[in-house]
Amino acid sequence: MTESDGGALKAMILGYRLSQVLYVLARLGVADALAAGPAPAADVAERTGCHADSLLRMLRAGRAMGITEELADGSFALTRRGRLLCRDADSSQWLRASLVGEPWHWDAWGSLLESVTTGVPAFEAAHGSNSFEFFDRTPGTGDTMMNRVTDEAKRRGKEIAEAYDFSSATCLVDAGGGRGAVLAEVLGRHAHLGGILMDLPYAVSGAADLLAEFGVADRCEVVAGDFRRDLPAGGDVCLLSAVLHSWDDDACVALLRRCLERYGRVIVVDEVIEPAGAALDTLLKDLQLMVFSGGRHRSLADYRRLFARAGAELVRHAPVGELELLMVGHPAAAA
Repeated sequence: MTESDGGALKAMILGYRLSQVLYVLARLGVADALAAGPAPAADVAERTGCHADSLLRMLRAGRAMGITEELADGSFALTRRGRLLCRDADSSQWLRASLVGEPWHWDAWGSLLESVTTGVPAFEAAHGSNSFEFFDRTPGTGDTMMNRVTDEAKRRGKEIAEAYDFSSATCLVDAGGGRGAVLAEVLGRHAHLGGILMDLPYAVSGAADLLAEFGVADRCEVVAGDFRRDLPAGGDVCLLSAVLHSWDDDACVALLRRCLERYGRVIVVDEVIEPAGAALDTLLKDLQLMVFSGGRHRSLADYRRLFARAGAELVRHAPVGELELLMVGHPAAAA
């Protein structure tokens, strides 16, 4: 091992400290406090309700990370990188940074060893249930996650609305659709279409406001429930957007089968990867799924096998976004 290998490995080993610094800076709103311009550490501490000397040391760590700049007069300013920790910045990373150090998130990753040795999702080992059930029974814990998911869903919804021909559909069921951002984007672009949004109670909290914001609330019913156990009646096509990656193969097959039996058509939108040669970021996201719910990222061949096991055929697929595919399944006999 060369000296550079040792340094790189040391940085990886101690990377948790960087995550915690970013988490604390985000949660305290330090970047927002500096957004108007440079300020002494004591002033920033007063604005954010912090211990002045402790915050000074954090700001200096931020300087070494390229987040802040320490000026000649001792005050601190944000760098271009640091401005990404502001809540309202373009391409803001505030939500991501403020999520990573939350105890429910941090403790789950701390149980990774048990997950790898037993096959039990680390989140379940740490908290006694999968993440979705935990969020549903623990008010407030899922808010940060849902905020980030909703931002991503708005982008995905625009692409789904353009990638699939909804002209023959009358009612789209968005199972596991969270606050309804994807469904709202689709309904907003297809005026003839009605919708049913279904997800756990914590996930659909706030859906009514979002649907009203998009002007589609009068065409959409919101159902709080577990789509893995029951699906609402009334639709003629079902959307599973960023859903199947959260579950193991058997659970996915069961859900696909129920969707096809009830609605006749299913649209699956998810990241599709080829694990061999995949980038580190992609593989770490795959581990995130293993940690939180026992899910996984899959290849296109994997999805074909899931559809086949569910008695369906993957009749069409089209790219939506950089890594995601929109995949359309029909019952095999009718394909």
